[in-house]
Amino acid sequence: MNKFVSLAVAFLIFTLGSSTGTAIEILVHPGESIQAAVNNTSSDDVIIVKPGNYTENIVIGKQNLTIRSESGNPEDTIVTTNNPNVNVFHIRANNTTISGFKIRSAQSTQVTGIYLSGCSHCTISNNDLSENNLGLYLSNSKNNTISDNKMNLNEKYGIQLVHSEGNILSNNSADSNNHGIILENNCSDNNLTGNIVGWNAGYGFYLINSSSNNLNNNTISRNDMGIYMTNSNLSVISGNNILENIRYGMWISHSNYSIISGNTISKSNWGIHLNSSDNSTFTGNILSFNYVSGLSMCPACDNNTVFNNYLNNTFNVEVGNRRNTWNTVKKEGINIIGGHYLGGNFWASPDGAGFSQTTQDKDENGIADIKYNGTNFTDNLPLVPVSNPQHQAPPVANSSHLL
Repeated sequence: MNKFVSLAVAFLIFTLGSSTGTAIEILVHPGESIQAAVNNTSSDDVIIVKPGNYTENIVIGKQNLTIRSESGNPEDTIVTTNNPNVNVFHIRANNTTISGFKIRSAQSTQVTGIYLSGCSHCTISNNDLSENNLGLYLSNSKNNTISDNKMNLNEKYGIQLVHSEGNILSNNSADSNNHGIILENNCSDNNLTGNIVGWNAGYGFYLINSSSNNLNNNTISRNDMGIYMTNSNLSVISGNNILENIRYGMWISHSNYSIISGNTISKSNWGIHLNSSDNSTFTGNILSFNYVSGLSMCPACDNNTVFNNYLNNTFNVEVGNRRNTWNTVKKEGINIIGGHYLGGNFWASPDGAGFSQTTQDKDENGIADIKYNGTNFTDNLPLVPVSNPQHQAPPVANSSHLL
């Protein structure tokens, strides 16, 4: 009997212990309230929302909650604002996940589809945040992951970050807004990768007073300006396709110590323009078929280094002083047209008569036999084609190959 009682007590303790602190799943059906489910959850619970239409504003103040649509399809699980003066989702807790919703506020008011305030380690993924005043807004929020969302056709911006750092924004679409993705007022150490940003009336990416951010492998096309960066130092902008923006592919103003590498910038009026910006490095970029110039610098730009770029524009460079460097030292390495040495830049022209297309290279080392002297600049080691390149060279005169 004593043995039986002991086993019963042990089983009861195990049962009670296993139920304490265990996450549960809560289903929300059409006609029910997501906010009511949030109010009745504990940390680590999961709220699963059935397909349907929900009209409410949701405030999340509990840590470690997951709220996701059952289907994973934003088109069939729609949350529309009840109060047009309040954000649809207002997140004030860490480790929150919101996934799989179409979220609609009101375009005419200063509210947001999803608003993160003072949050960290949240995940916002696979949502449609289009046709709002502002799609997604992060304020004083760190180390969040924003991925695979649509933020299109918003009255103001697709995504806005203010005083936020260490966030990852990847594979989002920010099209046909006023501006696409905005970082301002001390946003730093953010990684923006694989986003598609196009057809925005103003800027694709806009960085103001925000240093040490990385923009990598984004597609930035058909905006008024592709990237506009001002008072933002130590940026890394690499591997982006920046195509067919109306005025500038990239405008960099009062921003120093940046690395601009491996970008393709084509078919804008101006490819890259520097305004009062110093000590940056431009390497491995393709600047081609831009209508006014490929790369321009105002007279107040000093100590920038430009090498191993492919320039193929009617007018490749406009530069206001001679205080910049247009080549590195000659050293072994595969250059941008497949040659065996790094040195200066490849100077082409769409008509095939550019300096690098016509200048002799008697020793066939991929470096021209003479310097290239332009207005306010000299490239001491200009690149020329080699007979056996290590990789396919960029096209010389056919822009369709770049697109």
